[in-house]
Amino acid sequence: MTEYFDWVDCHDRVIGVTTREDAHRLNLFHRAVHLYARGQHGGLILQKRSLSKDLEPGRWTVSCSGHVDRGESFKEAAVREIKEELGVWIESTRLVDLLYSAPSKGNGFEFVRCYEVTQQICPEYNPEEISEIREIELIELDIWLKKEPRQFASSFRCLFPLVRKKFQSIT
Repeated sequence: MTEYFDWVDCHDRVIGVTTREDAHRLNLFHRAVHLYARGQHGGLILQKRSLSKDLEPGRWTVSCSGHVDRGESFKEAAVREIKEELGVWIESTRLVDLLYSAPSKGNGFEFVRCYEVTQQICPEYNPEEISEIREIELIELDIWLKKEPRQFASSFRCLFPLVRKKFQSIT
């Protein structure tokens, strides 16, 4: 099934509609969300992308991420994506805005809005999207990311250092 996104200019203003395939193939600016959520033990939940994913299969990344669909807001996309990927329904009021990042090659030419989920979650992940999840303390993640950066998706390597110091409730 073809996905449609708002195609945006360098100021994140909608200038048209594009398919997911064209957005990635032609490096068109579009929008995405990244969610950072805590698990039952208070650590950050990471997901390992399914091997069936077309982009960076088998790499570790944020708790939940996804594209903003045509006509959808960033927060609407965040609520939808966490339900689709992790089986968790949250209120949009449970999202704290951490970062708004401009497009770059490192983040797939996406305007990315990063959110912290302010409630602990118990995910039941979608195996079509995710092959594994892990709850990890930030200090452990810092060491792992420095030691083995290629195990992580490029957008995570690009954006995580920018949001690392902004977490309110994850230690």
